[in-house]
Amino acid sequence: MKEIQLRRATVADAEAIAAIRIEAWRTTYRGMIPDSYLAEMDMNENVLHWRTILQALPVKEDSLCVYVAVSEDEIVGFVSAMKLPEAKLDKDGEINAIYIRPQWQRCGIGKRMLHKAARSLQAMGCTSCVIWVIDGNSQARNFYEELGGEILIEQDFSWDGLDLTEVGYGWSDLNLMMASADAMPFPKALQ
Repeated sequence: MKEIQLRRATVADAEAIAAIRIEAWRTTYRGMIPDSYLAEMDMNENVLHWRTILQALPVKEDSLCVYVAVSEDEIVGFVSAMKLPEAKLDKDGEINAIYIRPQWQRCGIGKRMLHKAARSLQAMGCTSCVIWVIDGNSQARNFYEELGGEILIEQDFSWDGLDLTEVGYGWSDLNLMMASADAMPFPKALQ
């Protein structure tokens, strides 16, 4: 079984994080988002975006966290969470990104990353959180529902000129989210 470590992300991880995000979008959202958009996702733009976020971490550690999942020196996933400056849908925290390389999905990494993000949100003073997912992403929706996430809202939104529908899942108690993650059966072994 391959061991997975979770650690705080650094600026040096920006390229790996960007690559995972693009790969996840291209596999997960095929058929939901136009192929032309997915094909044109710009690696340099994504690296710059994540480098900017990761550079801000030292001064924003009381309101922002990013963790990477690592196996044998390879980054296979990441999660980002933040304390909201103002509550959204009555939630004070937000998990704003969670992506895992497709071949590493369904191995228990997602629940470990959400657990870590929830602990970090608690350390920031949060008691609840919201997470957003594109409506057609049934795999993620099922995962959040298994973790006890409640649908708070379904709404249309525009992303880079694309008209999409997003679903906001929420947990009123981060302890319950973590307990649900702990109670989930551990999936297939990482071999």
